[in-house]
Amino acid sequence: MMKLVRVLFALLALVVSASSAFAQKPGVGSWDLTTISPEGEFKSTLVVREEGGKLVAVGKSAQGERPYDSVAVEGSKITLVITISYNGSPMVITYNGAIDKDKMGGEADYGGLATGTWSATAQKQ
Repeated sequence: MMKLVRVLFALLALVVSASSAFAQKPGVGSWDLTTISPEGEFKSTLVVREEGGKLVAVGKSAQGERPYDSVAVEGSKITLVITISYNGSPMVITYNGAIDKDKMGGEADYGGLATGTWSATAQKQ
């Protein structure tokens, strides 16, 4: 009987550790992204995934796909950085915000020239 109990506890520990190992990091997934800037409202898809222990992101819209320069998640805080071409010059946009389960959002800085807001909701799979 004790041997059976030990085996059951060992199996339970294995299941718990396996589920922790495969737990999705906050922010990972596909998101419906809305950005509000002085230029207006812009909708796109944000895809965040983990590659080799590092987060990477790609923005997708009718204009095509563009990789983000960086993605950082610390606890519930997220920072996304992307460089775009604005009037023929590069502009770094930094999105700072918070993640709360299936939504995230915060403020955007457009190269120090302007600010805006952003929000995203997780796409249902």
